[in-house]
Amino acid sequence: MRTLLKTKFIIFLALVCSLHANDKKPLTLEDIYDSDKFRGKTIENIQWQPDGSAFTFTKRNEETEQLDIYTHEVKSGKERRLLAGADLKYENETLNMSGYSWTSDGKYLLITGKITAIWRHSRQAPYFLYEVKNKKLIAIANGDAHLRNVKLSPDGKWVGFVRDHNIFISDLKTGKERAITENGTADILNGEFDWVYEEEFGLADAWRWSPDSKKIAFWNTDQSRVKEFHLLDQMPLYNTVFKLKYPKAGEQNAVVKIGVADLETGKTAWLDLGEETDIYIPRIFWTNSSHKLAMVRLNRLQNHLNLLIADLSTGKTRAIIEDKNTAWIDVRHDIQFLKSKDQIIVTSEKSGFKHAYLYDYDGNLVQQVTNGDWEISSLAGVDEKNDLLYFYGKKDSPLEHNVYRINLNGKNLERISKRAGWHRGNFSPDFKHVVGFFSDVKTPTQVMLRKADGSLLRFLEKNEIAALQEHALVPPDFFSFKTTDGTKLNAYMIKPANFDAAKKYPVLVFGYGGPGSQMVVNRWGGSRTLWHQLLTEKGYIIFCVDNRGTGGRGKAFKNLAYKDLSKWAVHDQIEGAKYLAALPYVDSSRVGFWGWSGGGYLTLMMMMRAADYFKTGVSVAPVSDFHFYDTIWTERYMGLPQENVEGYKAANVLNYIEGLKGNLLIVHGTGDDNVHVQNTMQVVDALQNRAIQFDMMIYPNRNHRISGGKTQLHLFTKITNYLLEKL
Repeated sequence: MRTLLKTKFIIFLALVCSLHANDKKPLTLEDIYDSDKFRGKTIENIQWQPDGSAFTFTKRNEETEQLDIYTHEVKSGKERRLLAGADLKYENETLNMSGYSWTSDGKYLLITGKITAIWRHSRQAPYFLYEVKNKKLIAIANGDAHLRNVKLSPDGKWVGFVRDHNIFISDLKTGKERAITENGTADILNGEFDWVYEEEFGLADAWRWSPDSKKIAFWNTDQSRVKEFHLLDQMPLYNTVFKLKYPKAGEQNAVVKIGVADLETGKTAWLDLGEETDIYIPRIFWTNSSHKLAMVRLNRLQNHLNLLIADLSTGKTRAIIEDKNTAWIDVRHDIQFLKSKDQIIVTSEKSGFKHAYLYDYDGNLVQQVTNGDWEISSLAGVDEKNDLLYFYGKKDSPLEHNVYRINLNGKNLERISKRAGWHRGNFSPDFKHVVGFFSDVKTPTQVMLRKADGSLLRFLEKNEIAALQEHALVPPDFFSFKTTDGTKLNAYMIKPANFDAAKKYPVLVFGYGGPGSQMVVNRWGGSRTLWHQLLTEKGYIIFCVDNRGTGGRGKAFKNLAYKDLSKWAVHDQIEGAKYLAALPYVDSSRVGFWGWSGGGYLTLMMMMRAADYFKTGVSVAPVSDFHFYDTIWTERYMGLPQENVEGYKAANVLNYIEGLKGNLLIVHGTGDDNVHVQNTMQVVDALQNRAIQFDMMIYPNRNHRISGGKTQLHLFTKITNYLLEKL
């Protein structure tokens, strides 16, 4: 009797959930990709006052569509608008402010006008000096809209910028300009990076003010020997060519030097980086002194790193910290120089997991600050007054991104973000407060003000998107399963809101699988999340698994990707397909795979090397042959082509073309500067030469994001219809 009642109750609950789902509106592609319905709200450009008592930020004005600057007092919670973006005009035109920074005395704002994107991180724009008291606006460099990497000096007397591949400074009082470098050309770059440094090291700004504002350290990049790749614009009557300096795997890189310009003497000193020139300098930092500059030196194979310190008073450079790995070393912005002591905090994976280490300037290890079988993600900062290191990490779950703090002596580790999900923050200079950002799979990013111990003071933006409540969104179920060789893999599954375990469902697998990446995370996924939800409304299950080689689980797990990016990715995605096939509610004859970029590559591999498991694939902007991709990313994980011939062969999609059996849609933008359409054309040519049928969609002049106008609506309409027809 009890069993019968339990069964009836379960049936009743399922019926209630089904009726509730039926009351909700269905998602549409227009809602997701052609409206602001799910855009949400946030605050940006947060800048703390030096004493930590208040901060300023920008928020979009819904009426004017301009950014306004607000100030928020920590103690009282009082908030007021400091500057309306619509009031900023130059030559009778609205500036379209996109950012700002304060002078050290708080009297002026450096306003960024309308930006124009160059590559992934680099931007150019006109800049203006705004006097807060008198509301006076002055154009920097006569309003030139092509200024890059514009920064105020720490003493607030100068503004520096890059123009025409050279570095300039301008006196804020007189407006008088002065060139710091003069040899800049399209091949010789000062204060700006070449394409590959920007893309793969996450860099755009290639110069640094010294703390005393008397010196400028900068990268000088000679890319004259780097070969050009041509991007074609086929839209004009006669096509045009854009020439891009793009070093492909195994080819010549640019040569980088580090200079330090002395503003008082006008002389530039070139620092000793060692005899080898085929190296990378992915980071430079001023230490706690304007007489010492630190530099990260990385060899071409990216498995040997040195932290160098140059003493500008003597001209000597010495290596103080060394890190080696049998595979590769990931370079992040994880170096903190203490202000009160000659000590440095760095991160390393030498223990098998990424942890924080405290060294002195002579390279002596003072303390391993964190340890254990878990990873730090990145450093947030150091509260030197209380000897506390704040950092982001995955101690409690590789699926989350939490905030922690620990004493510099390695004791009293404390998690200060309480809610499970994805956290990041902007700490006050005194480390008493933090503007925190949080999201999870059910919650778009919220912004709140917290004390440094994690206790909530107030929400700054709850971001309660009303439109989300109109739809029956189903959060993913996170779980893990074991492969046939006993390895545990993390995964998630999204089922339809009216899921019935007695039915058979088609499954779309979403994958990326690249080294160090993570797709299975408890974080809001934006439009991709909503599109996956739309597919569940149409009767599909969404599945995702992080294969061996991905991140969050230690260096040994990640290093499995080394020298053959396809081996474990393909193996474990097949294991995922086998797991699905064993589920009673999965129709194993209707399993598809889709991905973008590295996920597009993985899609091609699955459709050709695992054709018995996947009926349909959608590959967007894929790599096909790693010889075609750039030096830094490719060689980091694959080594040099000349030294890893078999690995490059094994990871080459073109060697498996004849394995394609199912339905394949390939998508690419012809203006993709990152993964060139050359990759897709090689696949197309190989398929056509074998009379193997497939489908393709090309987007003229669209870059790696394949966006702009109604492009994304068109793209996802195409993909959705393809899946409905072929899966």
